[in-house]
Amino acid sequence: MKNDSFTALAIVFSRFIPGEMEYYQSAPMGELLTHLGWSSVVVLALLLCLALAYTKLCHTRLLDQKSDTYIDLQASIKAILHPQNVSVPDLLAERARSNQRLVRALQLSNTFVSEKPDVHKQFVNRARRLLNTAEQRGWSTFQSIAVEAIQWYDKEPGISESGCPFSSLVQSTTLVVVLAGLLQVDNPIDSFSHADITLVTNNITTLWALSKKPEPIPSSFFDDLSSRLRLLVPDDKTFSQPLDFVVPAWETLWRVVATTVAYAQRDPLILKEFEYFHGDPSDERFRKGQNSEFSVKDVVFEAMRLHPPSKHIARVRRRTWCPSLITRVIGKVYAITIYESNVADIEAVLRCEVWGTDRKMFKPERHHQSIISPEQEKALTFVFGHGPLRCVAASWAPMAAAVISATIMAHLERESYILEPGRCIGGREGWNGWKVRRNSF
Repeated sequence: MKNDSFTALAIVFSRFIPGEMEYYQSAPMGELLTHLGWSSVVVLALLLCLALAYTKLCHTRLLDQKSDTYIDLQASIKAILHPQNVSVPDLLAERARSNQRLVRALQLSNTFVSEKPDVHKQFVNRARRLLNTAEQRGWSTFQSIAVEAIQWYDKEPGISESGCPFSSLVQSTTLVVVLAGLLQVDNPIDSFSHADITLVTNNITTLWALSKKPEPIPSSFFDDLSSRLRLLVPDDKTFSQPLDFVVPAWETLWRVVATTVAYAQRDPLILKEFEYFHGDPSDERFRKGQNSEFSVKDVVFEAMRLHPPSKHIARVRRRTWCPSLITRVIGKVYAITIYESNVADIEAVLRCEVWGTDRKMFKPERHHQSIISPEQEKALTFVFGHGPLRCVAASWAPMAAAVISATIMAHLERESYILEPGRCIGGREGWNGWKVRRNSF
């Protein structure tokens, strides 16, 4: 009878531990309390208070130990994204748990939301084939697609005298480049509907934001997004679920392009460097510019340093827990499965003390090979994550962003457009006030 009471007590107790859990047994709460008796309920209350105090103490201890030094930050990122003795299947499960909000909002089914190794393998292999094909076609071909995309945007509705939102121009142009230049959609760019492209970009951004909120998401957002994207990507055999590839390819790329162009417009020397690169979008000109201070590559990486595509990367880890005090009182270990959320602070390591006292300033010259330190180079690698699940496009994306950015800058210059800056440089949102309009003189 004593052991039965302790068993029931452990079950009831487990239901009150904070966090998401798996229970080894289930029973109606009323039956459990009746079985326990009042004396056991008192013990339960005491143990519950102790557990809550223990949890609060541990949480406070973690907060106290938080540090913004490079050594601690990079150690924390490694421990979260690639801990020792953790298998790839377990890493996939940790990532999938943290991204379930994207299933609810965007109905994704790719490796970012799935813990299945075969889904991961298929996605990575497919992504590598797309990236390899794009590279084999050459950056000049990729640039031609970008030129056609910005010209397509400028036709209709075009950039009127009153101007257009800068974020809209970058989002639409980048999506067209992703569809035609990376996913190799066969449709001619001129056949793309501006209304379809605009709705797809707006709804992806909206659904991403809504995924972070607890309120129900209106189904119309996804329904409209899905139907319009299918018009743009009609090949349902090649892309049965096009969002699985469009979202990871476009959602971060357009923001890197936007921040790069925004910073470049402030500095005539940077504009001149991108003009030189646009004349021949080669790897050599990407890495080594005309001037001796910085290259196009340095500008792109400085933009990503100050505005990383993923500022924080979350993982939800499963662990078992049972305080030793409870073990001694109950007389037997009743392990409880707890899902613990951890966040790798990418933004912090890219703005920590190794970047100097001017780390909040935009200075592409800090990336010059004669200046950059080993610690800074290591910190930059975290822009694309860390470990076995690091972004598969890490080597392709910076060059792609540079080509699209240079194409937009060249078009604005050639067509006598000016970029009016807003109050601050945004991310997914926050581009209020940024406008592209025709020069009036």
